[in-house]
Amino acid sequence: MTKHVAVVRLLLTAMFFWVLGAGFTAFPVVGVEVSELGQTTNDALYPPSAAADLSEFRPNQIIVKFDPNVPSEQKQWVITQYGCRVGQSCPIGDLQLVVVPEAVSPHQMADAFEIRQDVEYAEPNPYARMLFVPDDNFYAYQWNLDNAVTRGIRMEDAWNIGRGDPNVIIAILDTGVAYEDFGVYRQAPDLADTLFVPGYDFINDDSHPNDDQGHGTHVAGTIAQSTNNGIGVAGVAFGCAVMPVKVLDELGTGDHFTIARGIRWAVDRGARVINLSLGSPQSSRTMQEAVKMAYDRGVTVVCAAGNDSLRGNAASYPAADAAYCIAVGAVRYDSRRASYSNTGYYLSVAAPGGDTTVDQNDDGYVDGVLQQTFRSDPSEFAYWFLQGTSMAAPHVSGLAALLASQGVTNPDRIREAIELTARDLGPAGWDAEFGWGIIDAAAALTYYGPDGIPGNRVVATQDSPPVPDEPLADSR
Repeated sequence: MTKHVAVVRLLLTAMFFWVLGAGFTAFPVVGVEVSELGQTTNDALYPPSAAADLSEFRPNQIIVKFDPNVPSEQKQWVITQYGCRVGQSCPIGDLQLVVVPEAVSPHQMADAFEIRQDVEYAEPNPYARMLFVPDDNFYAYQWNLDNAVTRGIRMEDAWNIGRGDPNVIIAILDTGVAYEDFGVYRQAPDLADTLFVPGYDFINDDSHPNDDQGHGTHVAGTIAQSTNNGIGVAGVAFGCAVMPVKVLDELGTGDHFTIARGIRWAVDRGARVINLSLGSPQSSRTMQEAVKMAYDRGVTVVCAAGNDSLRGNAASYPAADAAYCIAVGAVRYDSRRASYSNTGYYLSVAAPGGDTTVDQNDDGYVDGVLQQTFRSDPSEFAYWFLQGTSMAAPHVSGLAALLASQGVTNPDRIREAIELTARDLGPAGWDAEFGWGIIDAAAALTYYGPDGIPGNRVVATQDSPPVPDEPLADSR
């Protein structure tokens, strides 16, 4: 569900009011437009491909440092006796880069050298890479993904681990997505490099699930916006594929039957993750059986927890079907719960949802979640700061897709990695305000070792950025 307040876009115009029905509820929206969002530069070098080899060590290589008193002839003899050869030498420091047979693992060979009296140490040759920071020109305003103070969800560290497998499909059940040029609709320019698979429009009963409202396009951007393309903003799992499924109309309204059809359709067509940035105060067996079917079929279902904390805090469905869904609450820049974000027994984790009443990071713009979408004309796009648990849920869907890209496909194992590595924000452990805490993408992606067994990678309190005793100063 989404509460749109104080939306910012490009191009100076007057203020306007916009009513959105987001998952059975309408919210008033005030928009403020500015003449320029800002220009950012980054002179770093960037990896050429999201599909780059992200293994940890050079294959078939170890580094050996012999005792300095060992003659060169003896070094060569030792290396040859192990079936290896010298690849390169570094006279300063007397290091040898040793090429090992393909049938032997570098770790095993390093252990064999290490135990020799004439060897000071031997070890595999780890990779080192330039750190990935997207060159999208408005990325600096995406505090929700990463920033120097609170670190957001630590996407810069996470992108150095993985950026998504195109075989992993994320179904976005929403108002549609601006994914194609068709009739009056246009593809959002910043989705041009995003991989889309065929979707469906259950509102108009056709195979063109184009967005006629704007909400679904914004959600899709957070999940898999075209990234490192020199324009706009970045997405969490930009290497994965998106399946647009339209289940909400131009007012942002749908019903349980239509949404359940969309869930079942997406599961049958290979979706690995389903994002539901929508909700209803009513439960139904129809919806519950649909999300259970997805869960039983190995699909991770991520739901917005709801925006009704200030209006009675009624449970939102399907998020409240906690056995089958990951329910996501919203936090602000300062890692405090957004005032609108629901609390309750079903909350799993929190993610950045924004607060467009403040500018806590002093960047000159309200602290919403920034993505490209449109206001009323589906052919005119700009970058908008929006707030809501609808904006929080896509962060978790993207992270779930990155885990699936690593081969972690069971929904319970994905949930475990996300929940147990979250940065605890409330009382120790789970609580009804933050769940297990704000997600930490980098920690989640290193939760399982190469053997698939959880390691000691649970985020400790000392690993978390400090949360100030008082909210950061507001600049507006």
